[in-house]
Amino acid sequence: MSGPPKTPTHLRVVRGNPSKRPINKNEPKPPSGVPPTPKHFSKQEKYWFKRMADELNQIGVITKLDGMALELMIGAYVEWRHHRDVIAEVGESYQTTTSTGDIIIRAHPQVAMRDRAFNNVCKMMLEFGITPASRSKVSIDKPAEEDLFEAFLKKRK
Repeated sequence: MSGPPKTPTHLRVVRGNPSKRPINKNEPKPPSGVPPTPKHFSKQEKYWFKRMADELNQIGVITKLDGMALELMIGAYVEWRHHRDVIAEVGESYQTTTSTGDIIIRAHPQVAMRDRAFNNVCKMMLEFGITPASRSKVSIDKPAEEDLFEAFLKKRK
């Protein structure tokens, strides 16, 4: 399929469906809520997973089924932070000698790894609609206030 990837339905609803394309009413709707934190995560990964899951839950864009996607995003984010820290210690480049004896400056391998992790984080952020550009397109309706009469009837049951 050519063109940009399809926007998830929940983001189309929250953004107001500017394309006016029909929304699939029969699309499976996984239960909302925070997915469980992966047991194999490090302490740092668990921290970021819980933090992002809570923030995504507050804006209503995460379901229990999104755990794997969030796991991928957090894994890439922690990897990016690690590579960034290594580069801060060793620098972005190093000197080496060629087989002919010339001294050349090469990029540290960690730079390419950092850039790859950064691209992966950005892609996953787009999937959740949490980049500044995609967030500016989101408008969340206030939850409908419960009818007082309906609340009264529920209490009587």
